Amino acid sequence: MLLFPLVGAVCGDAAYYRYLLAKAVPSLDESDRIKAAVTEFNNRFMDIYASQGDKRGIGAVPATVGMRHSLVTDSGSLWVGGKVLVYDIASLDFRSVQQDGPLSATVLVKEEWNYQYKDGKTYKEVGQVHGTGSLMRYRMVRQGGAWLVQKCEPVRETAKGVNKGD
Repeated sequence: MLLFPLVGAVCGDAAYYRYLLAKAVPSLDESDRIKAAVTEFNNRFMDIYASQGDKRGIGAVPATVGMRHSLVTDSGSLWVGGKVLVYDIASLDFRSVQQDGPLSATVLVKEEWNYQYKDGKTYKEVGQVHGTGSLMRYRMVRQGGAWLVQKCEPVRETAKGVNKGD
């Protein structure tokens, strides 16, 4: 009976045991790793847009294949129009990290960004620098031992908190 957890860990069930034990052993909590994945995703997000959708380095983005495809497609469509959208993150304020299960988590982040359009060939400014801020919900999945962004969506804050219907 004592070997059961060890056998489970060797067979690939370590995430399940870690999730269950994290309730009793705070050092096993995955919140810091999840936050690091969201932060890295946003840093890579800036690079993808600034590179005009160049696919080099896309494998390093901590996101699912579908999310990476979406990033390249969106940034590449701007380049086809002759523009580059340069994003600069001003702040990431983590509001909550909730591990929904051993392989999934939901993260709420208040984000502030600056952005500017530039000419795709000369990289000269096409427009002014603008700022934007929003509350974002990240749906995370754990694959191959790493936390990946599966979905990213804006959410509305209401007087009662975050709108669950978004």
